[in-house]
Amino acid sequence: MAFDSNRQSLDRDVDESMRMFERSQVGPAPEITPVRPARILLALDGSPQDATSIAAAQYLREQVNVETLILDLREFLRSDTADSSADPLVPIDELVKQISGARPIQSTGDEPYERILQATKDHQLDMLIVPSPFGRSFDKIGVDSIGTVLDVLLARCSVPTLVIRRDDQRLDECVGRIALVVGSECDIESRAAAWCFGLAGPSAQVTLNLVLEKEQFENLRSIIQAMDPEGTLSEQQVSDALAKSHHALHGSMLKTATARKLAYRLVPQAGEVAPPNPLNDNVKQLLVMPLEVDDRFGQGFAQDRIRRSPHPVLVVPSHVVDDDK
Repeated sequence: MAFDSNRQSLDRDVDESMRMFERSQVGPAPEITPVRPARILLALDGSPQDATSIAAAQYLREQVNVETLILDLREFLRSDTADSSADPLVPIDELVKQISGARPIQSTGDEPYERILQATKDHQLDMLIVPSPFGRSFDKIGVDSIGTVLDVLLARCSVPTLVIRRDDQRLDECVGRIALVVGSECDIESRAAAWCFGLAGPSAQVTLNLVLEKEQFENLRSIIQAMDPEGTLSEQQVSDALAKSHHALHGSMLKTATARKLAYRLVPQAGEVAPPNPLNDNVKQLLVMPLEVDDRFGQGFAQDRIRRSPHPVLVVPSHVVDDDK
């Protein structure tokens, strides 16, 4: 009975998506070809997030038959902190056995991020999995920092990076609800959307979240009032403008979701209603973020979303396209 109820609910969602698509008059919006990883790099740091990262690699192996390369930085980090009281590490050979198709690799560098970046250059990769904060427990650091390692990776890494935040947010439990979170227009949005559909689980709900945060909204309103003291700007007007500016992406995502019988929603969010509030809940979900690496605002937006989020976050950087040329 539960299966029939879920099936009927999904059918209703698909029917409503089709009606939305027809009303939106998106025209010949192209369907998006999903992107799935073939080879991933798993960086281990000895934190509690390692188990969640390993589970993510296992899940991807089961779903899309990825090859997993494992970069073990646990001893490197431990020698750096000189923590002699720490528990003995599980041998890397035992961890490798937990993931079918996995093998350990070596890398060089004086800092953890240097070793990770060198590994991405030495091996042809489709995805990097790292915990954040790197080398520290999420419970100890809290929401105040994503860690220096991830700060550097967001600025320099050319590989889509899956950031593991909390050990109760496993990837296999999060792919039923995927949100593409966009803070500003960039050329990599369609690529990020392709990752959304590539990772989406059966009957998943995919949303396109268009975010204009309170500070941006207030600045925009101040500019309009300076130009016209009688002028007004409402959150609804900005939300409508956000939706219009992403009309083509919305159309392609809606068409793709409909073809794949996935639920889809467009969620423009301006001012007070914008995240972080929706990202602070305990619902299991995966966030996907496009990142234009030369955009300082985009860098800060991605860092802030990760900092505030307990959920896994996949960052898709713009220079992935450049590397493919």
